[in-house]
Amino acid sequence: MRRTVLTLLGAVFAFGILTASYATAELPEATAMAAETATLTR
Repeated sequence: MRRTVLTLLGAVFAFGILTASYATAELPEATAMAAETATLTR
């Protein structure tokens, strides 16, 4: 049971990392920097 839960957790975590990296890779450099700057200045 514990192995199943850990496997599912790992799969969800890996999927989240891949989704996040894919989403950030889609952004142009200027937009990514502007969004980061706007987040930091708040």
